[in-house]
Amino acid sequence: MTQIDNLNLFIGVKEEYALAESRKMKIVCALNRSSGFITHQSVVGWCGRGCNKDNPYYLYKETENAIFLNMIDGDNPDYVNDEMINASLNFINRHIESSSIFIYCSLGESRSPSIALMYMLEYGLISKENAIKNFRSNFYSQYAPKRGNLEYIKRRWLYHEKF
Repeated sequence: MTQIDNLNLFIGVKEEYALAESRKMKIVCALNRSSGFITHQSVVGWCGRGCNKDNPYYLYKETENAIFLNMIDGDNPDYVNDEMINASLNFINRHIESSSIFIYCSLGESRSPSIALMYMLEYGLISKENAIKNFRSNFYSQYAPKRGNLEYIKRRWLYHEKF
């Protein structure tokens, strides 16, 4: 579990979920499915390779203490959806002053740090200039976004930045 700067924002992996919960942290789950772990799939209850698009919780399910995203980590930025990202950024923003926030995914390399970076970009906590490089250098050296997350971030916040 890695704290981002002096924010109440922590990035980690699925195996740290119980630790975060024991610390009464608010949870952002950026993991759509993984057998034996708390994920969007386990909370929403879908089976197979993907959630039914007709499910009211297709993109995310929010509870009082957590938000569970159906976030697929791949090459296609269309799998990263504004509605899902906005809900997660709003969740973080509502709770970050009063609680620590734990954002997790499978490996802690792409989805969870991407959400932390998105939060920092959305609320002006990191410069848009060289944001990816600065985030990796100054906040989270393990950041290795998949193309889909990178393209989504670029399209939404960094349309002028070269990578």
